[in-house]
Amino acid sequence: MVAAVAAVLTGVSAAAPEGPAMITVVKAKSQLPGGTVLSPTDLTLDPVVASEVPEGVLTDPNDLVGTTLTAPVAENQMMTLLTTTAARASVAPGHVIAPLRLADTAVAALLRPGDVVDIVAADPDAQPGATVVAAGARVVTVPQLPDDRAGPSPEGGLVLIDVDSQTAAVVAQAAASGTLSIIWR
Repeated sequence: MVAAVAAVLTGVSAAAPEGPAMITVVKAKSQLPGGTVLSPTDLTLDPVVASEVPEGVLTDPNDLVGTTLTAPVAENQMMTLLTTTAARASVAPGHVIAPLRLADTAVAALLRPGDVVDIVAADPDAQPGATVVAAGARVVTVPQLPDDRAGPSPEGGLVLIDVDSQTAAVVAQAAASGTLSIIWR
């Protein structure tokens, strides 16, 4: 009798459908701000249902270690190369990654990596008042700030831009003597 019950249970388990196909993907271990340079401690591997995985999700955390987040990511967010930039490795010869402090953090928050902008300097003591000090700067990344820090602030909004070294020096000088803003192209 016990053998008959065991045979029936074995047949039932063999006839039961297998679970969905799974894949192990790279996820953010915790919420991370834009501008974070990823380390192994920022990432985790997690098995998920393969049919729920968007295109481009990575399965090897080493593909992301050392790259910089282009925007904030949520805890447990599946990671793709679209969430990061290897900007320091992809700068054209003669170009640099330069910091740009915009007067208004809300304007900085509107920028996205890849945007091309003109940088405008305004010096209240100078004439004609506002001038374009750099044309065609490419936004590399915009470290994200909490919403309660959006708007005008003494420290401004940080943006990293890709420009030639001479333009970087002009932007730095303009920042030292006035306030900076941008115009999208």
